[in-house]
Amino acid sequence: MYYPARGNAVTIAQPAPSWRCLRPPSLAVLALPNSILFDESCHTDRRISVNDFLQRLHRTFYKSVIFNDTDDFLQHIETKLQGANECVSLIFDEPMKLLDHLYERRIAHRLSLFIFYWGARRPPSSRIVSFREPLRAVVITRPRQEAFRIYYNQARPCSDSQLQLVNWYDGDNLGLQRIPLLPTAASVYANFEGRIFRIPVFHSPPWFWVTYNNNSHEENEFQVTGGRDHRLLKLLAKHMNFRFKYMEAPGRTQGSIRSDDARESNDSFTGGIGMLQSRQADFFLGDVGLSWERRKAIEFSFFTLADSGAFATHAPRRLSEALAIMRPLKPDIWPYLILTIVFSGPIFYGIIAMPYIWRRRWDNPDVEHFTKNHFYTSYILEITPRVLKNKPMRIPSAQQMHKQLFERCIWFSLRLFLKQSCHELHNGYRAKFLTIVYWIAATYVLADVYSAQLTSQFARPARETPINTLQQLQQAMIRDGYRLYVEKESNSLEMLENGTELFRQLYALMRQQQSDGQQRFFIDSVEAGIQLIAKGSEHKVVLGGRETLYFNIQQYGAHNFQLSQKLYTRYSAVAVQNGCPFLDSLNNVLMHLFEGGILEKMTTAEYAEQSRKIFRNDAQHYKDVVITKTDKSSVNRKISEVQSRAQSRDSDFISPLNVRMLQGAFIALGVGTLTAGVILLLEITFFKTFP
Repeated sequence: MYYPARGNAVTIAQPAPSWRCLRPPSLAVLALPNSILFDESCHTDRRISVNDFLQRLHRTFYKSVIFNDTDDFLQHIETKLQGANECVSLIFDEPMKLLDHLYERRIAHRLSLFIFYWGARRPPSSRIVSFREPLRAVVITRPRQEAFRIYYNQARPCSDSQLQLVNWYDGDNLGLQRIPLLPTAASVYANFEGRIFRIPVFHSPPWFWVTYNNNSHEENEFQVTGGRDHRLLKLLAKHMNFRFKYMEAPGRTQGSIRSDDARESNDSFTGGIGMLQSRQADFFLGDVGLSWERRKAIEFSFFTLADSGAFATHAPRRLSEALAIMRPLKPDIWPYLILTIVFSGPIFYGIIAMPYIWRRRWDNPDVEHFTKNHFYTSYILEITPRVLKNKPMRIPSAQQMHKQLFERCIWFSLRLFLKQSCHELHNGYRAKFLTIVYWIAATYVLADVYSAQLTSQFARPARETPINTLQQLQQAMIRDGYRLYVEKESNSLEMLENGTELFRQLYALMRQQQSDGQQRFFIDSVEAGIQLIAKGSEHKVVLGGRETLYFNIQQYGAHNFQLSQKLYTRYSAVAVQNGCPFLDSLNNVLMHLFEGGILEKMTTAEYAEQSRKIFRNDAQHYKDVVITKTDKSSVNRKISEVQSRAQSRDSDFISPLNVRMLQGAFIALGVGTLTAGVILLLEITFFKTFP
């Protein structure tokens, strides 16, 4: 008897010492208490003792684990599979009693090999025992003494659960007929021999273009007309020689966890992923993103797309031209500019007034001067108490400071910064130097920079600040009322639900959008979300894959949308059933396509084909309008609409200067005139009341 170890065969009856150093993986043996296998076809030796067999197994230095309880044995296999370790099991029991447990607990896997000792001359009939994929089952029969036949259920690429003779052992003279013991999966599944695969699909451009038929009498309710993954699937079918049949995915979604309580369960997904779990489908393509929650339920091939997460919103819109005169300087500069203008007048007043203050001196209060005579006031105060009061006296200099110097300095600085005509206040050197500094700052720093930026904004009007990061998106949702949308049961939704703290905050803000108990933040597809943004009625944001978003915004005009930065790395791959036996063969083909750049070329070709299709549709639509509309006025109206749309699109980039752009200056002039008139009326009223 032989045991396969990663393509090699190790004999038990005649072990070779050189094989002991290889240390093959452990063997799990299930032998129930008092288990004796009867061979109905062998008359010389009717029975085989399990204890004797295990003793002979241990003499070969095999590392084995023996179980006499079925539940412990199944739990051991599950633990091995969770660690992605290959597990080989030798079972001394009838397959019918164990197969149901293997399928229910999803232990059937390509990494797990189950060897059943049948003991009869012929293998069991497929009507009695059905070894369905992905279960790897070996049945050993014993046609005569010292002879064994090895039957394998995955010797053929078709999934018909039929056992096929792949090897035999003759202990008398021939030994093992073929090495390795079992055929490799790469050789078996290199050619599927026309096998038909069931593949869920739904409309998700550019990966699949699906047209749904409204006629219920037709057998096919939908038709796949194209797409990147449709081309990839046809290429795989041609290379691996299989056929495929499309099935409509439940809910037309990829699939998500049914409820929060079922997150730890493996059979809790909906959509196309749920069909893979229930083994109703074989493949699933269409930008199926990888995630930890999905990985526990299904498996993924080598990635077919290295993508990034992103979100799309409307292009930055033109800001109101009424405030154009306030925008040349950034918001953080305006406070410093206002403070500079406010403090310039008091500083100018201090420079002029300080010399007058320094020239003042104190007089001696005890001596009073009267012509050439001097009078001492202290003596006079002694002889005439309470008649005179001693007050210190200031003797000013010959030059007198203007009474309204402070007000004049304030108005002088304001008129200087506003480029108005003004006269010199003082002829001192300090005042002249400061006046020159103010004039240079107002003329060459403020006026020229302001005029240059204002002219550039008139030539290319200012727009809103683009939203490129998650932090900006969060602020826009809180401050400006942006509404976030995501495709239902998609990988992007799982990222919001199970992501980091920032993603969870966005998810909480998104859930606040629901009204009347309805979750209005779900969309059927990314294309539907792009259509919502194209309408432009509200501030909307769509989260999804960057490639999918980029493709869909091309259909409605890339100039109408703003695509964010790369948020996180996401990979898309072909989803298969858990434990898929031909996953390695599929990975080999996909890796060759990726290394050869074919996957990238297919994606680029799909973009180019869509661009040509859009151009043909627009041309045909224009032709139909001209032909079908017999009324000349209606035709002219349509043509004028197209021309006006084109002109408006051109005006988004550059537009000539007009009076409308200067409305902010007229508004400022009107506000200033109104303020001056109000102040004038107050002054007239004030002076009439208090003459």
